[in-house]
Amino acid sequence: MQREEQAERVAVFVDGANLYHSIKNYYKGVLDYGRLLSAAVGERRLLRATFYIVEKQETDEAQGTPSARSFVYNLNKFGYKVRSKPLIVHETLNAEGERTVSHKGDWDIGIVVDMMRLADHADTYVLVSGDGDYVEAVEYLQSEKGIRVEVISAAQCTSQALLDVCDQHTDLADIPDLFRRPGPPKAVGHQHSAIS
Repeated sequence: MQREEQAERVAVFVDGANLYHSIKNYYKGVLDYGRLLSAAVGERRLLRATFYIVEKQETDEAQGTPSARSFVYNLNKFGYKVRSKPLIVHETLNAEGERTVSHKGDWDIGIVVDMMRLADHADTYVLVSGDGDYVEAVEYLQSEKGIRVEVISAAQCTSQALLDVCDQHTDLADIPDLFRRPGPPKAVGHQHSAIS
């Protein structure tokens, strides 16, 4: 009986922007976010799963908002806590008067802060991202907090440094039934393969 109370506690952190760019560039089909969470947790006890997204802010309320909201709703149904922030757009003019537009929107620091906050409550972290910016946080969590850190990502766009420090890597392509082939649109509900 006491053994069950000692079940490995897992927290899952999904870098939505990194995942979106990986699946857009390397995979066909619609990602099953419920299957992703199931593969991340396995037989262990889920402490928390957080999905971090960056949303485009539409000037016209009717444009884009319903699909973004239904995407978040679907993630909640699968068991993710969703954290969202707006995409920031910077416009500048260079010396020749040409306009340059850049976009800023990532959760790297926010994810690391959440990892630090939860460190005393979890045994294992599953990071769904291939971003090398997490390497120092992973090393700290392993050496100072004793946390096992597993990574799930697209192998072809994962930082070698992150692969070197994580305790285990799972390629998205190796998770059975993770991608469903897009078929004709269904009358009820939406499946989203992209994060707006």
